[in-house]
Amino acid sequence: MRGAIRTAVGFAATGLLVLAMSNPAAAVTMENDTAKRDTSSVPTEFCVGSGNIAATGCFKPYGDVVFASDHSPDGHSVYTLWQNQLRDSTGTWGLYRNGKCSYSGGSFSMGSCNKDMYEHSSKNAWGGKGSKVRVKACVADFGDDTCGSWSSWIYND
Repeated sequence: MRGAIRTAVGFAATGLLVLAMSNPAAAVTMENDTAKRDTSSVPTEFCVGSGNIAATGCFKPYGDVVFASDHSPDGHSVYTLWQNQLRDSTGTWGLYRNGKCSYSGGSFSMGSCNKDMYEHSSKNAWGGKGSKVRVKACVADFGDDTCGSWSSWIYND
């Protein structure tokens, strides 16, 4: 009886391992970037604020640029979290990349992280067509950080 149980457990573990390896999103690691000071104007679309509006996070689809903007002289740095999903050949969306664009250049200034992402209309690494991004602005407070809500998904064209 014990041999049969061990065999069943072994088959179940092997099945879970194969399932995890077949899911491309299972191995996504966070990309951590330090934003470079950016003196261009803050994008006016695809932006969200932190919970206390001391920071803004934006995404510019043309050029694949993530922005982190600091609006408060509180001495805290800011960052923008981002997620990039792709659609596979069956039409299913899944997390492909995610990251953090951190900026510590001071209040009332902005930094940017230039990312290279698949275009929504191009064939991607998963064999489908479709790429979308969303962002979330955060302030690196002492203790728990203050973050706003995720933006809506932005098709990356």
